[in-house]
Amino acid sequence: HTSSTPSCSWPVPNFMADEQSKPQLAVYKIEDLKQHTTDKTCWLAVNGKVYDVTDFLEEHPGGYDIILTSTGKDATQDFEEIGHSNSAKRLLEKYLIGTYEGGELDKPKIVSKIVASSSKPMSSTARALNVMLPVALLVVAVAVNFYLTRKQLQV
Repeated sequence: HTSSTPSCSWPVPNFMADEQSKPQLAVYKIEDLKQHTTDKTCWLAVNGKVYDVTDFLEEHPGGYDIILTSTGKDATQDFEEIGHSNSAKRLLEKYLIGTYEGGELDKPKIVSKIVASSSKPMSSTARALNVMLPVALLVVAVAVNFYLTRKQLQV
């Protein structure tokens, strides 16, 4: 007596195929970045990723020199402070060549105490001081000027 096992002719999806087909990105160190700081070969490290932006230098709306000043180091802060648009951030992905060892991708985001404290609403006393103090200083300056001017006229 032979038992036959039913065979399934449906394709079995391989959910790991996407992960396996993705090429592993190279990991770069600061020493690697420092070798690519010219308009002939220009790499940037932003948010834990490394980008070869050499071909983009001439297209950059702010000029290529602004990019060159951010090479050879982690340029995350420089990139974020400029306030790049979402489309600029998506465009950057075209130039991705690897990850940056020790970059922002590996580190948890830390909110500074200054930013955290400034998000609290101001008390009414603080708001009043923010308005009244400059006004009071202006009044004192005008009064001193008036006093000194009158004193000079009397002499």
